[in-house]
Amino acid sequence: MRRSIRYQLLALFGAMLVGTMVTYLALASRIVTADKLATVYDVNALLAATVADQIDSTLDALSDKLKYFAAEGSPNEARAKALFDADDEVLSLELWKRASSGGFEKTFSFIDLPRLQSLNLAAGDLEHARKEYPVPLESVAAAGLVVQNASLQPDLALLRVAVATSNANIVAVADLRPERLLKVVQGAGVYRVFVVDARGAVLAHPDPQKVLGHMDLSALPVVKDALDAKVARGSRDYGADDGDVVASYARLERGSAAVVVETPRAEVFRATRELQERSILFAIALMSVTLIAAVYFSRRVTAPLRTLELTMARVSKGDFTVAVEVTSQNEIGAVATAFNEMTKELGKRNDELERKNALLVQSEKLSAIGELSAGLAHEVKNPMVGIVGFAQLGKESADLDEAKEYFGLIDNDAQRANSILQRLLEFARPPDVERERLEIRGVVDGAVKLVAHQLQLQGVRIETRYAEGLPDIIGNGNQLRQVLVNLMMNAGQAMEQSKEKKLYVEASGADWTVLVSVKDTGPGMAPDVRKRLFEPFFTTKPRGKGTGLGLSISRSIIEEHKGELRVESEIGAGATFVIRLPAAPPATVQPKAAAS
Repeated sequence: MRRSIRYQLLALFGAMLVGTMVTYLALASRIVTADKLATVYDVNALLAATVADQIDSTLDALSDKLKYFAAEGSPNEARAKALFDADDEVLSLELWKRASSGGFEKTFSFIDLPRLQSLNLAAGDLEHARKEYPVPLESVAAAGLVVQNASLQPDLALLRVAVATSNANIVAVADLRPERLLKVVQGAGVYRVFVVDARGAVLAHPDPQKVLGHMDLSALPVVKDALDAKVARGSRDYGADDGDVVASYARLERGSAAVVVETPRAEVFRATRELQERSILFAIALMSVTLIAAVYFSRRVTAPLRTLELTMARVSKGDFTVAVEVTSQNEIGAVATAFNEMTKELGKRNDELERKNALLVQSEKLSAIGELSAGLAHEVKNPMVGIVGFAQLGKESADLDEAKEYFGLIDNDAQRANSILQRLLEFARPPDVERERLEIRGVVDGAVKLVAHQLQLQGVRIETRYAEGLPDIIGNGNQLRQVLVNLMMNAGQAMEQSKEKKLYVEASGADWTVLVSVKDTGPGMAPDVRKRLFEPFFTTKPRGKGTGLGLSISRSIIEEHKGELRVESEIGAGATFVIRLPAAPPATVQPKAAAS
């Protein structure tokens, strides 16, 4: 069957990837296994040494007590009880003294019967253990201290410690409960800790049956090493009945005994082995599926989707004239066709939205003009009255100089009326989209002059404050004046019932930003009103006195200027609207041409 080069390359690269991953896992497994084995050796050795040191400390303390008892005067029950009270694991006590014939004879014996009864034992049980496992008195005299397993089946667990005095003439023997050693060999997790005597027999073991049966472990390689080696500590691994183990030993300084720590290799490397197996299977499956799917879908999906992504990026920036080339009749082709239709429809709706938005802005501006009309009419009426009056006086004047003076006054009033109407016409003119470099003070002054007379009729006093050296801004002066007029007219209406009617208009600059604030002394706003203030059609004015679009449109205009419009207000503390606009970059000055 013919196969394409693409699939041959895919098979080649897939095999290379799988081989690389398998090789990597094999090498990593070897490193992890070696490191794990070294760690287990270290832990075993450390654990064996720690247990040995702990047992040595325990035996040293007990040995000192027994030597002190044997060496201090004549033994008696009172001193024996004191020793028993100092060590609650001691069950019986004997003293053996070397006789003139050369052997040892017993000189003192004491058994704590209440302590035996609490353990459900009798004095006869101890006597039976002494007969079955007599104390090697000569060995004790030679070694100084001997530890024996004196346990009897089926359930008498007994540990015996024999200590010789410094002159080897007296031997003190104490029978103990085995907890003295058992508590240091239990609870070690996967580590199996046990103690053997000089012959390799068990002294302490996690398995009680091995203690009661005096199991001989001298055949174990690690026990042989512990009994025969000249070094006090060592490690090795070997095969046992229940599998391979890693073991370490540490000989006791006293008592001719050794501590052995065993760890089954199967338990040590169980997690590593499972991780290796699952990692290999998962890696092979994942790489195979990923390679096949990646090659297939990259040819069928990636290229058209990349083209669609680039086209969508242009559409998101407002370019609705682009289209995606339809190269297939499958789902990708259907998506491309639907995207082209969507782009056309978005273009139409965007044009319609811009047209309606312009009409909405203009209608809101005309609404503001309607509110200003009464004040503007009154402001224009004053110069018109002057014009009519001075014209009558000039008409009746017989003196030419006097008539010229009246004509001059008429001209001044006419210019004043023309200026008022000119500002109104500029404000009412439909907005253009062109933006230019503006002085923020001129923009604010223009808006203040438009509303000043109207607010004066309402009893509102305006105070303006401008910081020195304000930077210029880039924007549309007509639109910005519309925002300021809307804010100041709203402030005037908010202060209708206020005793003090003051409007503060301030302009300042900070960190390449221009701030314009409009602050009133009105009643302020509740938090729920402040949250909804910029929502379209939301208004607190009576029906018929507001559309609820003024602030929404104002925020849109400021955001189109890359700025921010926010409100700060509390009930009873008035309201402050803050406009933040970015400052224009520094103007570049063209160098003058040199004179020729």
